[in-house]
Amino acid sequence: MSNINVCRKLDMDEDECRVVAENLLERLVSKMGGSYESEGDHYVYKHTTGVKAQVQPKEGELNIDVKLSLMTRAFGPKLTQEINRQLDKHLA
Repeated sequence: MSNINVCRKLDMDEDECRVVAENLLERLVSKMGGSYESEGDHYVYKHTTGVKAQVQPKEGELNIDVKLSLMTRAFGPKLTQEINRQLDKHLA
């Protein structure tokens, strides 16, 4: 099992961070497939290939923790790049 962790400091309140998280998740679903759902104060993204992610929006930051299965860890750099690209695009 391989992990990816992306943490971004944002000059936003929790509701604004939640909007950024939802937009990121919607883009990932449209580009890479899978699905996500809200679980209390965070979101869980799942893909049939064994990729699981938890996205935690908080006031002032967004934490993304991704767990890759053995079969999908080769896609880790691409997924990290896509997460950062979408965040940069949304926050620009």
